[in-house]
Amino acid sequence: MPSRNRLEHVLVDGLLIMVPWLGDAADRFIRASLPLWITGVIVDNQRFLPLLGPIHTGDLRALEAFLFPSLQGLTWAEWFNSHPNLACEVACGLVYGVYLLEFLLPALLLYCRAERRLYTAMLWSFFAANALGAIIYVFFPVAPPWYIIAHGTGPADPNAAPGLGGTARFDALMGIHFFSAFYERNPQVFGAMPSLHVAYPLLVVFYTWPRGWKWRVPALCFFVMVSFAAVYLAHHYILDVLAGYAVTALSVLWGGFIAQSLPGEPRQVS
Repeated sequence: MPSRNRLEHVLVDGLLIMVPWLGDAADRFIRASLPLWITGVIVDNQRFLPLLGPIHTGDLRALEAFLFPSLQGLTWAEWFNSHPNLACEVACGLVYGVYLLEFLLPALLLYCRAERRLYTAMLWSFFAANALGAIIYVFFPVAPPWYIIAHGTGPADPNAAPGLGGTARFDALMGIHFFSAFYERNPQVFGAMPSLHVAYPLLVVFYTWPRGWKWRVPALCFFVMVSFAAVYLAHHYILDVLAGYAVTALSVLWGGFIAQSLPGEPRQVS
């Protein structure tokens, strides 16, 4: 697949070039935010990475059905897909659409409050989660539930087009093309395990937890809703969600280590 420069590429690269010229404060912000740019490069170029392991289809589905049985012999992702609920359609579509924004806004607020070391740790954890995910996708590619629903549990087509799963219903319900535009650029169709959709809000829970319950309650609620939406919208199995939790734990350890190791980081201001 040929590489194309998109508008966001031009805007981000232009920002990296111009902002440091605005002064020391802007230069420090760009340096602290470097993990976001590196992550963007990794995610956007996953399409060029080869799949070095067999694509798991029926085996993972069978394990999911055994460990987390639902009704009618289906996995929960399949059962929800065949029993849509209007309230769940709206709620799950909304949280699934803003999951990245829900990570970036709290991180930016931490930076604005001069909690720079915490901001650095949070962003390096974000990078670590995506790097770990990319590595796992290469060696352990897994078909998402929507693919199994559409194509069955036979040998997977490595050149399969990205799918929308239950988010297609949200687009149709709202009369928009948000998810279709987003997922048509999905760089890794068989990157279902781990779920990074749940990793990002779990990082928010961890890094905002010390700020008290006014932060904890909304962060926890959003995290729970995204975890449910990942299964409800047939994008992930429960096993994928649990793997996302494990990746988050490893990423937090790595991000904290990097933040403490970087020279010249300002002390955290309470």
